[in-house]
Amino acid sequence: MQKLFLFLPVVISFSSFAQFKPGFDEGEAIDLIRICNSQTFIDIKGTDREIIPNNFNRVYSSTPNVMDNMFQVYKKRKVGIIHFRGSTAHPNSWIENVYSAMIPAEGKITVYDQENDYVFARSDSAAVHSGFALGVVLMIKDVISQIKLLHSEGINDIIITGHSQGGALAIMTHAYLENLPKGRIDDDITFKMYAFANPMVGNTEFAEEYERRFTSEGMSIRIINPDDLIPAMPMTYRDGKFVSSDDVVSWITGTKEFNYKELGVELIMRKFKNGITSYINKSNQLIDKLISKQMGDIILPDYVNDIQYVSVGDLHKLESFEYPEIIKDSVDISEDEFKHFKKLPDGRYKRKEPSFYQHKPYNYYVGILKKYAESEYRRLGDKYLVENL
Repeated sequence: MQKLFLFLPVVISFSSFAQFKPGFDEGEAIDLIRICNSQTFIDIKGTDREIIPNNFNRVYSSTPNVMDNMFQVYKKRKVGIIHFRGSTAHPNSWIENVYSAMIPAEGKITVYDQENDYVFARSDSAAVHSGFALGVVLMIKDVISQIKLLHSEGINDIIITGHSQGGALAIMTHAYLENLPKGRIDDDITFKMYAFANPMVGNTEFAEEYERRFTSEGMSIRIINPDDLIPAMPMTYRDGKFVSSDDVVSWITGTKEFNYKELGVELIMRKFKNGITSYINKSNQLIDKLISKQMGDIILPDYVNDIQYVSVGDLHKLESFEYPEIIKDSVDISEDEFKHFKKLPDGRYKRKEPSFYQHKPYNYYVGILKKYAESEYRRLGDKYLVENL
């Protein structure tokens, strides 16, 4: 059961959104992470009015599709926002996350007996996460319709955003829209992307092209908490090793403790790289069958023999989130509570950090306030807590 204890001030907008400029904008980041908390608030409190910034009007919410993906559209003055929801408790939502064998970044996906052309990158060797590619293809016609509607109302500047799976879909949608054939959408539309806590979506060639075309132009922003494991997913094999050159430098300089276990993993992965690739491909073939039972035949391009995922976007890091420390004697812990505590050397028990605590969208909101809006962070006080119990 999830509990959310929130003590929020009046939610104001930190950015005017009047001047749509390249590059990271603190006000944009604050407003967008609030929007990324919309579904959490709706699910838990029945309304998101406490978290959505003033003067942002939600004009559209899509119907969840078979993968349980959905998106919202907001307007503020002359800027539109497309927000993709993150993972849900629906099994298909998690199937999408682990549907991680790569397919070419350009090709065709057939669903519901309809063939859908897609281009996420122009490089012949670029490849992308098949689950997220499928998620985008299932939503993209609706997304384009909403973009055209915004444009008809005089909105040419559009920000695409999302947290977690939603952030991955935001990156993929951004790439898809920028690679549309001329004439599919109006040429005067400009896209900017903010992804929070997103898993990786493509290989080295995809990342290099995306970075060159969009990140270097200040139109792709990525915000993570380094203690959050999701941005390091899917499991990847990088540059012939799991241990990076930065890790080695950190060990030599003493800024990071040498990790024998990590090095052991690297040696194992070096030996069994082909086995991992085979495992991921076979897993995807099983997922193909599972989804096809719900959607009819899904035909994807042949999988690419690559599991080297690479991050994209101008990186901005938050501090890790502090979980309240509660230490008790065993006599103070009920039988039902015991599973949430671990035993300390002195015989007492310390409350465990819940799963995904470092990944929570609300914690990202608090972390962003702490880094970029200290006065607003202080107004929250110490009375916020998000738990998975």
